[in-house]
Amino acid sequence: MPRLSARPLKIMVLIAVFLTIPLLPGICQEQKEFDITVAGISIGEMSAVKTVTNGITIYHVKSSVRFWFFGWISLDYFMNSEYHGKQLIKVDGAYNTNRGIFETTVAWKDDHYEVNAKGYKFENNKPVDKPLYHSSAVFFFEEPIGVTESMADNFGLVSPIRKVRDCYEVDVAGDKNKFYYVDGIFDHAVMYSPIKNYVIKRK
Repeated sequence: MPRLSARPLKIMVLIAVFLTIPLLPGICQEQKEFDITVAGISIGEMSAVKTVTNGITIYHVKSSVRFWFFGWISLDYFMNSEYHGKQLIKVDGAYNTNRGIFETTVAWKDDHYEVNAKGYKFENNKPVDKPLYHSSAVFFFEEPIGVTESMADNFGLVSPIRKVRDCYEVDVAGDKNKFYYVDGIFDHAVMYSPIKNYVIKRK
């Protein structure tokens, strides 16, 4: 397994410290846990934490999966999304796999987002020239009623959202992810994968 570079390792340490210290007055935190499955078989787990303080909202998402596909594939993923007020300001993340280490940064600068997203057979450096008020992590905490677009955090892409019968369909560069809610609370999502679609289910 390749080693994480200094930058994502530092971010992961800061997340671990942040999540283990007692909450200070004025800080509100919400945490959710999820199972990740393929064809009903568990392949890993995911957690998401939302922290609000002084008008700043930070979402931490991390997951770890391992599955067999002509050999064992392992993936450790984390992503931080930061909002000032309602606007997305910054995204930092990385995922560490046995195919390499891939990092993403998205940062608001003056009137646009600077994007540096790298993945397996994927790279995106195209800036986004408008503010956004929703990103991938928010789906796990809020039903996107009336929301028409979202930042696909690990791709740095603006993704259209549309309501389709009983779910919200998110188009990420032509690939469809589907999010389902029960009484306004996230229940599960069916996520596209070039290997096989997987399901994120609330525990």
